[in-house]
Amino acid sequence: MMKIDKQTLKDLEVFRSDENTTTLFDFIDRTKTTGGSYCLRQKFLNPPGTFNQLKKQQEAVHFFSEMGNSSNLELPYNSNQMKSLEEYISSNINVVENGNLITCAMFCLFDIEAYRYIKNSLKEIIDFIYTFHKTIDHKGNRNSFLLSKINDDINNLINDPDFKEAVRLKNNNKLLFYRVLQLDRIFRTRLKNTFQDLIGWYYEVDALLSMAKTTLENNFSYPEITDEEDSIFRVEGLYHPLLQNAIPYDISLDGDSNLVFLTGPNMAGKTTFLKAAGTAVYLAHLGMGIPAKSARISYLERLFASLNITDSITTGYSFFYSEVKRVKQLAESLNRGEKVFSLFDELFRGTNVKDAYDASVMIISGLVRWNRSIFILSSHLWELWEKIKVFPNIKELCFESEIKNGKPVFTYHILQGVSDMRLGMTIIENEKIMDLLNSNETFIPA
Repeated sequence: MMKIDKQTLKDLEVFRSDENTTTLFDFIDRTKTTGGSYCLRQKFLNPPGTFNQLKKQQEAVHFFSEMGNSSNLELPYNSNQMKSLEEYISSNINVVENGNLITCAMFCLFDIEAYRYIKNSLKEIIDFIYTFHKTIDHKGNRNSFLLSKINDDINNLINDPDFKEAVRLKNNNKLLFYRVLQLDRIFRTRLKNTFQDLIGWYYEVDALLSMAKTTLENNFSYPEITDEEDSIFRVEGLYHPLLQNAIPYDISLDGDSNLVFLTGPNMAGKTTFLKAAGTAVYLAHLGMGIPAKSARISYLERLFASLNITDSITTGYSFFYSEVKRVKQLAESLNRGEKVFSLFDELFRGTNVKDAYDASVMIISGLVRWNRSIFILSSHLWELWEKIKVFPNIKELCFESEIKNGKPVFTYHILQGVSDMRLGMTIIENEKIMDLLNSNETFIPA
């Protein structure tokens, strides 16, 4: 399973940490039911456990997205309807163990409302099963192992003798009171787990449809997922899905060039690129399309991001020590033999320039040894390049800018090379901070 920790989920803005932000989950969650939304969240937290499971999930999402348009991807039952079915199956209304005529008559006499509820619920659950079957039983779903499994489970229930008898009586309007209570006992005892499993499958389909809708409506492409020994990340036209009018990136990484040294001035696009790359890997490992023209991505065992580290009052960790602990976590993961896709934004920015330089050289010289994994590290310390360029598997990429009329202009295009451009002072000057600070004319320097 591709593991992903809380820090990575936070850095990639997968779930909500600020009320004013749109998250990746918000963007993708188009589920119709509460259960479907919960199922989708669980998928986000726990991507498919093996390469084969990932391929099966991708097949299912791909099948739904090929059904034409979003109107074909609507499920018939909403949250309230599904809740009603679940409440019936799990109801604490006593079942009539002895289904003879007198016992059934006594039940109806003493609790007619319960009887009416049971009768209506029987009809609803029969209708649900056939409607769900119609939704799943499309021509071509045998190409999806997962959908084929759901279809088989529904067919097994439809062919159950007691269920067939219930359908026959319902269709002939012959659901007499004693037969209703006899069938209720069967539905809520022997067939209870079967019904609950099918309701779970309905939520599973709701979650898969949500991923298919997002893929279809945003014209995402399905990546080729490989299970090769070395890691591969080759993407054409990559962009971040939450960014309007994004400039696309092309990037190709593998075992021969598995570490990116990324430079560029402030606000040039480094962090956005890191998030776009991490998001693409994440969505690929959920089995859905990704925001790119095409992609070939290897199956990975961990997605690891360190983009927005903070200090911690509760643990007593300083900003720098939090960075060090994060790097150690990556080293431990590599030492366990995991294939990792790792993202670092401004490595060791929590310490002085000298220590940041020395520590970066040391860590990069260690990371290059692990060519089964991929690392993308951004840095303002472009001087590092002279020290690390001796390693053949490092690729230097950068973002550039230019000054026009005293203001920085960004292209957001990723380029080959190292950028030595610094814009920090220009940005500060353009904000006219010193005009504000120097406005106190009463101050007399000592």
